[in-house]
Amino acid sequence: MNNHDFENIVSVIRNTQAAYPSQQNGFSPGVSYPEYPFGSDISDQKNDVYEMIRESFRMLGMDDSRYGTPQWSPLSEIIQPGETVLLKPNLVYHRNFAPENGLDCLITHPSLVRAMVDYVYIALRGKGNIIVADAPMQSCEFDVLKQNSGYNQMLDFYDKHQVHIEFLDLRNVITKLENDVLINQPVVNSNENVTIDLGQNSYHAGLSNERYKNYRILDYDPTIMTKHHNADKNEYLVAKKILDANVIINMPKPKTHRKAGVTIALKNLVGINTNKEWLPHHTKGSKMSGKGDEYLISSRFRVLHAYVQDLYNYFHARNENSFATKLSRKILGYFNKKAPQHRYDFFSEGSWYGNDTIWRTILDLNLILRYVDSDGNLQKTRQRKVFNVADMIISGEAEGPLLPKPKDVGIIAMAYNSVCMDEVIAALMGVDIEFIPTIRNARSNSDYPLCTVDRQPEIVSNDEQWNLNYAGIKGKPNLNFEMPSGWREYNNPQK
Repeated sequence: MNNHDFENIVSVIRNTQAAYPSQQNGFSPGVSYPEYPFGSDISDQKNDVYEMIRESFRMLGMDDSRYGTPQWSPLSEIIQPGETVLLKPNLVYHRNFAPENGLDCLITHPSLVRAMVDYVYIALRGKGNIIVADAPMQSCEFDVLKQNSGYNQMLDFYDKHQVHIEFLDLRNVITKLENDVLINQPVVNSNENVTIDLGQNSYHAGLSNERYKNYRILDYDPTIMTKHHNADKNEYLVAKKILDANVIINMPKPKTHRKAGVTIALKNLVGINTNKEWLPHHTKGSKMSGKGDEYLISSRFRVLHAYVQDLYNYFHARNENSFATKLSRKILGYFNKKAPQHRYDFFSEGSWYGNDTIWRTILDLNLILRYVDSDGNLQKTRQRKVFNVADMIISGEAEGPLLPKPKDVGIIAMAYNSVCMDEVIAALMGVDIEFIPTIRNARSNSDYPLCTVDRQPEIVSNDEQWNLNYAGIKGKPNLNFEMPSGWREYNNPQK
């Protein structure tokens, strides 16, 4: 199968009884499959995930002539020996902000990454590099995440077999809580970064100067944002490891998202940018005033609240313990406490269906991954191959991405194209994609298309109600995900 010819194909394998495997032997399969590269070093327990990954490859017809033989190498469709392959899971944070809901609905489970690394290893045939990397939230405790999730156990397995895997935290700055004060600390690492200016090719291009000045990401210094997004430039800071990779395996954890509605393959690329303060998430001000998309209806209290938030973020970025920082933090605490009494709608922080900012950032990062070369220059041709693997054994719903509730789904999905994957998965979630700006606008760029086929996605699935039936699933409840509070009226944006 030529992946350019089948860019619109999405495989959806469902097993409603599937569960994540134990960490035994670093999430090894319970069967020594003919192509399995580590012989008899397997688990004595069943591994539904590994089995579903294999079935997903088979449904896509990858290396189908050798399926069932020791020579089967499905990822040889996209990976050649000697290449660098980077797997990009969704790592987000080391804990669920609703602790009782756990990590399984928050991050890409390491059992999927383990299975995919095995098949990358097979395709490389001992020549090339394997990297697992992400840039989670700046306050994420990366070592805690690795230990509590099981990623360390996966890496231990590969160490035992002398297979080198780079597992990288791509962030340049981390935030730590010390004596009830958030402290920003530069990360001491060897990761290089490339500044990329999309200029007028950005999805942010052509907006008013006032709009740029009001771009925000909560808890970050707004003056940094305006240096990188203005009428003259639209800049991102992307890890060089991402740009140097020949193949990216994009591994999202599909779930609902307060600001974007849903996060699937397209949104997962926010983690390739190493400094969060370069990423516009919303625009300060009200939708009704025409100045912003932070909320629908403005008030004097809300305007003043935003001003105090900006002051605190500005001072905190410069000196965490200054008098100005302490005073602005105290005043901000008062405003945060009183905020619910001064809202004329249920929306805040751009966490609602009226957000017209974050989709532009998401699509910019997808444009970068597809068309920007290793030196940071925009090219007309695709610069690297991307393959998508979605972890929906357990997904997240309601107040994602940081407070999701677990939803047992039992799905692993694969696709050559991120846009097609998002269209299919969102439809299965029961979301009308016409009201998700990221997905609605993903096919709009004719100069740098994110999807080069005009056809709708085509589903191949072991579930007969979904197999070859994308048109039939659109607009139906299907998996019936609970949307975040700001999106529960998302199908009526004029309301």
